[in-house]
Amino acid sequence: MYKLIYVVSIIIILMLGQSFILLPGEGKTKTRSVTINGLAPSLFAENGNIYMTFASGDSILYCLSTDKGKSFSAPFFVAVLPKLGVGGGRGPQIISVIGELMIAAADDIGNIYTFTKKRYATAWKKGERINDVPDIAKEGFVSLAANNLGEVYAVWLDLRADKRNKIAGAASKDAGRTWSKNKIIYMSPDNTVCECCKPSVEMRDQLVVVMFRNFINGNRDLHIIQSADGGLNFGKVRKLGEGSWKLNGCPMDGGGLVINRDNSIQTVWRRQGNIFRCEAGKKEELIAVGKQCVIAGNMGSNYIAFMNDGKVYCLKPDKILVELGRGGYPQIESTGATTAFCAWENEGKINLALLDK
Repeated sequence: MYKLIYVVSIIIILMLGQSFILLPGEGKTKTRSVTINGLAPSLFAENGNIYMTFASGDSILYCLSTDKGKSFSAPFFVAVLPKLGVGGGRGPQIISVIGELMIAAADDIGNIYTFTKKRYATAWKKGERINDVPDIAKEGFVSLAANNLGEVYAVWLDLRADKRNKIAGAASKDAGRTWSKNKIIYMSPDNTVCECCKPSVEMRDQLVVVMFRNFINGNRDLHIIQSADGGLNFGKVRKLGEGSWKLNGCPMDGGGLVINRDNSIQTVWRRQGNIFRCEAGKKEELIAVGKQCVIAGNMGSNYIAFMNDGKVYCLKPDKILVELGRGGYPQIESTGATTAFCAWENEGKINLALLDK
């Protein structure tokens, strides 16, 4: 059975196997609808390179840009993960860790697996399962962060013990081949965090910051929790913003964050139909109408991508709002002091955009 899946995956790669180049659009923003069938793109940018992973059926694929997103290689096959979780912001996640690349992906059964390779190698190797209790990551959301010491931290929604969602995490010191004992980072006093909103994590040196949508007294507000020792211990949880969103349901919208060079934390998130940003501990600022927002950049020079009414937009650091195209679930990475790169999905294809300040 697995051999058949593998052969089908290779056929898919051959069908997709051509490099692609972004064509100029209006102004300095360049977009092109890529003729690759795929879902759930994830990006990581580093030193002018952009690494992208995405899903095609149960296959995990990967491609690379060495020119800040102007062109990409043909997609490479990573692995087949039966019942690969996609949709609603789920999908394989990619990160770079000092000379190695790592992809984490969850299946519909509730397990999170890793795949690693040396930067210039061709073959990917399967690492250890991240969750040390089987079948407890049923929502299929996982987020990754790494620091410049080669350490990785992963967070996810976890059902262990009481079948209620809580925020769990684990650390790896070898680029995802092995993982620490899992840690329950946070449990809501009302028994569960928001049941299907993806948590986010960022890491800078030994500072680990986790952002998630909580569920307290009927309010589904964004909170952050921090560790100053690489994820060994976490402090008190802090609510973001002054307002609250009382909602009898899950918006499937977790927001995004970045850690600035001075260790301040910039966040972007949705409340009702509005998008807000704020530095953690300060008053929120309304910036747009929409949902599924993500953020990239540093020290206030941020790119914020989001979707609204079936279209993807980007608010640039100069406060100019750019319409990127139809679709949803954007991902964005800063590629330099004044540039960024955005990917999103639309009708089974992946769209890309270069952004210039």
